[in-house]
Amino acid sequence: MSTRYLESLFNPESIAVIGASERSDNLGGMVLRNLLGGGFPSRMVVVNQNDYDNVHGVPCVAKVSQLDFTPDLAIVCTPPDTVPKMIRKLGESGVRTAIVMTGGMSRTHSKTGQPLMYSVRDAARETGIRVLGPNTIGLMVPARHLNATYAHMGAIPGRVAFIGQSGTIASSVLDWAFARGVGFSYFLTLGDGMDIDHDDLIDYLAQDSQTRAILLHIESIPNPRRFMSAVRVASRTKPVIAVKSGRVPESEWIPHELSAGVTHSDPIYDAMLQRGGVLRVDGLGQMFDALETLTRMRPLRRESLAIIANGVGPGVLAVDRLSHLGGELAELSDTTIKELGELLPPYWTRKNPIDLNYDASPELYGKAVKILAKDPNIANVLVMYAPTLVQDSLQIADAVVQASKGTRLNIFTCWLGQSTVMDSREEFYRAGLPSFFNPEKAVTAFMQHVKHQRVQRLLKETPESFTDHFADRANTRSLVAKALRDGRKHLSSREARQVIRDYGVNAIETVYCDDVEEVLEMFAVERRPIDLTIVHEQVCYPFLDLTPTQRRYKGTIKNLNSEQAIIDGCRFLIEEYREHFPNSGFLGFGMQHSYQHVGGIEFSVGITRDELFGPLVVCGAAGAQINITTDRQIALPPLNMVLARELLRRTYMYKLLKEHSLRPQEDIRAVSETLVKLSQIVIDIPEIRGLEISPLLFNEQGAVAVSIAVDLDDKPSRPIIQAYPRELEEWIVLPKSGRRVILRPVLAQDEPAHRTFHEYQSPESIRYRFFQYRKHFSREDVAQMVQIDYDREMVFIANAKKENSKHEETLGTVRIWTDADNLRSEFAVMVDDRMKGEGLGVALMQKMIEYCRGRGTMEMVGNVLPENRPMLQLAEHLGFEIKFNPMEEVMDLRLVLNEPEKDWQKERLKKREH
Repeated sequence: MSTRYLESLFNPESIAVIGASERSDNLGGMVLRNLLGGGFPSRMVVVNQNDYDNVHGVPCVAKVSQLDFTPDLAIVCTPPDTVPKMIRKLGESGVRTAIVMTGGMSRTHSKTGQPLMYSVRDAARETGIRVLGPNTIGLMVPARHLNATYAHMGAIPGRVAFIGQSGTIASSVLDWAFARGVGFSYFLTLGDGMDIDHDDLIDYLAQDSQTRAILLHIESIPNPRRFMSAVRVASRTKPVIAVKSGRVPESEWIPHELSAGVTHSDPIYDAMLQRGGVLRVDGLGQMFDALETLTRMRPLRRESLAIIANGVGPGVLAVDRLSHLGGELAELSDTTIKELGELLPPYWTRKNPIDLNYDASPELYGKAVKILAKDPNIANVLVMYAPTLVQDSLQIADAVVQASKGTRLNIFTCWLGQSTVMDSREEFYRAGLPSFFNPEKAVTAFMQHVKHQRVQRLLKETPESFTDHFADRANTRSLVAKALRDGRKHLSSREARQVIRDYGVNAIETVYCDDVEEVLEMFAVERRPIDLTIVHEQVCYPFLDLTPTQRRYKGTIKNLNSEQAIIDGCRFLIEEYREHFPNSGFLGFGMQHSYQHVGGIEFSVGITRDELFGPLVVCGAAGAQINITTDRQIALPPLNMVLARELLRRTYMYKLLKEHSLRPQEDIRAVSETLVKLSQIVIDIPEIRGLEISPLLFNEQGAVAVSIAVDLDDKPSRPIIQAYPRELEEWIVLPKSGRRVILRPVLAQDEPAHRTFHEYQSPESIRYRFFQYRKHFSREDVAQMVQIDYDREMVFIANAKKENSKHEETLGTVRIWTDADNLRSEFAVMVDDRMKGEGLGVALMQKMIEYCRGRGTMEMVGNVLPENRPMLQLAEHLGFEIKFNPMEEVMDLRLVLNEPEKDWQKERLKKREH
């Protein structure tokens, strides 16, 4: 990912349109007319081999080499076979960015046989030019009068950015947005996305102060790791709303090769967008409705909704939709009921939704809103009105607007109808209150706000500590390594059980027998009822895709309590195995004491691998009584307890567990812990391609695995979200006090200690760190400090055990923010006032410098107040250049870590210095 030269794309000082003519159907001519019509204020030139004097009044030359200046942006509209050579020429001549609008390059091939779009990519990489496209509609930046598209209309200026993949969809979005009065800061499509991709643009927009929200239309994500890293940063500061098309295999433009145990790719995208803090909506209409609530409503203090209407019917429709979407009605307080009762007829329902009656006046609407504003149970109110003969809709709208001022309520409205209520909707728009055409759309948009806040909580939530350190990882790694050396692609049942035991997952004791005689010998020892499973090679492959006939296969017989029953059972299992898996080698029998579990509640949990998205954690139902694939839910590792619980909550089996378990909270925790452990297994041992526990049952000790299978691959696969980098942990001893301190990356669960650390420092230390005095740090403030994406930023903390306590305390922290090109890291460091003179600041800074140098960062920079002498002395000791910045009245610190290897790196660093 890189924002290199994107400023030249979004804010060019000069443009060259390659291939434009005055023919009405000429693509370059269309773009040029839009540039002129949009009022682009800076220099333009046309390049056309016919060597016109001008095209639509814009000067024209025949070749790029004849240009007397180097344009910031080139727009290429020439035939497909000419584009790669043109991109190479432009890059070699110093042009920084190009938009390739030419289509058909995925279907036109070069002499080597590859599609021409890849030749464009190669030319761009070799010459350093950035390319949007090919096959893009182009780019609009309305505030800068830039319309470099062939779209049928322009966009109005605004603070919403749109990134699409389809030109036809983008054209309809423009129309739709104009009708709703939605303006754009940036509007573009990626096309084939050979160079500039989602992640590059999201990185740029995340830093753009003119963009308040980002809208995405996604068909595919070629690089999920880069996308996740970018979107997790952006969604922390502004809403990101996405429509993902191609939800079913029949509509996928680029077919997705499915992983074992996954029936279609859409749930994977769903899990990824949710984990990235992105609000996913079901269509373009919902996208703009969600935008309305997210940008015009406050954050939700509660998720419940109060409804006011001038009739029963609209309220019933709203409640139906709210219930369907899993929302909840707010409960009116006794005081609210009493005060409303003084205004309403005696026969009113005394509950939410509130029917104000057909002839409700503006005064009644206003008083009802003010009464609800005083109710501590009420945070969100949908106000509805259906046109009547007796009242004026605009006057009622004005009353609602006036009553809403100064309240803490989130108010949104629904004025039903069309022709007689448009002026009322305009009134709400001017007042900043979201308004919708019907109850269903209003409630759906509200629930999108609720959903967005939920995914934001998952992004920022401080998870509870999970302290099982999985002590036997080395044994598991060696076991897997030996199996791979032996040429095996799966572990035996015995080895699979050993793997999960090493990670703290309980498993039912299983005895493996080579034949029937050995089973009988083992049964004779205790003569207790047994369950018997036949073990063969294909059983060892988790999430095996079975044929319809194989799905009827019965591989286990339960509760065998006599020798004859065992003999008959073994015979039956062998017949079943030979019929359904004739080519799978027989490995013996697995024998377990019959197990009694709660209410038949059986989970299937495990790990599978997607070729694009990497390892996935799956959870759902086990057993023939439920359609297993329908219930199977997906999450991306790494998981913590909060994320594991959320994964579990999405399954049908979660409802059964809550309703039928004798110990629902304990069992929910047990399944969640198992999911976290599976997540850790695939992080520690990326050669595990698949792992399935089916069923996972429950006893008094918690969750217990019955059948386990593990599949291997000698090509490791890493999660697309970087896991906690345990290898960066380091123990040091402070020279003055002799105290042992661990320097390590921050974890989300460090939030309480981190907050305590900041709140106990002196006011002066706080001012040195944050450049202002701060008395309080909210939970959200500190959660953002500790919830980091290790791909993008790094925080090392110094922790030590408190005296006479098992708990740790934070003694110091150093943080860096690195730009998307990995050119520059900006640091901030802070050490506990009690630790001054212990050398802890030096240790933290040296560790961070070593880390940044190792990942190839060019330089580290920071700002320090001139009176912060200890930090300036530390910087001088570490070799930083120190200069006074008179504009900001701070000391600028700079330390060169690595020398630039590429010209564009040198150019950007030099530009930043000035």
